[in-house]
Amino acid sequence: MMTLNSHVLRMLLASIVALALQSGCERDTAPLDERPLVVATTTMLEDLTRELAGEDVRVVGLLSAGADPHIYQPRPADARQIAGSDLVVMNGLLLEGWMEGLVRHAGGERPILVVGESLETERLMSVDGAVDPHFWFDVALWREGGEDVAQALQELFEEGDARRAAIASRHADYDAELEALDAWVRTQLATVPREQRVLITSHDAFGYFGRAYELDVEAIQGLSTEQEASQRDVINMIEVVRKRNAPAVFMESSVAPGLIEQVARETGARISGPLYSDSLGPEQSGAHTYVKMVESNVRLITGALGGNPEAFKRRAKRTSSKDAREDGA
Repeated sequence: MMTLNSHVLRMLLASIVALALQSGCERDTAPLDERPLVVATTTMLEDLTRELAGEDVRVVGLLSAGADPHIYQPRPADARQIAGSDLVVMNGLLLEGWMEGLVRHAGGERPILVVGESLETERLMSVDGAVDPHFWFDVALWREGGEDVAQALQELFEEGDARRAAIASRHADYDAELEALDAWVRTQLATVPREQRVLITSHDAFGYFGRAYELDVEAIQGLSTEQEASQRDVINMIEVVRKRNAPAVFMESSVAPGLIEQVARETGARISGPLYSDSLGPEQSGAHTYVKMVESNVRLITGALGGNPEAFKRRAKRTSSKDAREDGA
């Protein structure tokens, strides 16, 4: 999904790294934090890594809530964070666009965990010859990615270090919650009538979701938001909505709504959303963690398609201090 040639890409990356080094003296005015530094490229991976790291590791995310990783333009500050990190956790499968080049050329040496590449190849989906990077919408696959992140975090510490055991404990707790979440998603969507189980969205981010939870998924744009949709794509989607008698179409938080709004106007389908696809939402959205994002999407989809959504019942024991504050509010 990179459209720049390799020579131009290398020049741009070199410029960003050079700017980062020149401005390095402007940072680090805060007291020294001696914890290992882990950089996560997407908001979903940042949340997962924070859940498992607890207070033992300093976690920094490159993207803010709502940012689209397909088209994100790296900043000099990103190069500084990566160059000073002890581990980078990224999605891979071309989700991050040319940000992936920055991760690999920011200077210094560190392990890079590419979560998408750690999954079994036969479990990945392809669309028009391209691997679909949106595997986090299958909660079972996200659980597998969590195992790899937990292992990489433990390897930041020596054998016998109590922090390794603490990370393993947090992982066990969080994995149990994801297992319950996966079952809850199936229960919710089972209430949607079979003939209405069609999810129509702006771009093709929900293929894994449809495969895992038995919904037909249709999208105007392709896997990447860099791929511009034609008017023929819109006309085709209008025909799909009419043929399927779809009760609703869905806008996405990180995609301009114009095309999906056109489909809704032409067909009379209710427009619903936003769904959170390539990024978590801001804290006030109620979709600011991975678990809350999945819950928000599923409740919205279930209700809009004629099902009966219910709230996800969280486990009593929470590892995350953020969720502990919320539960006590």
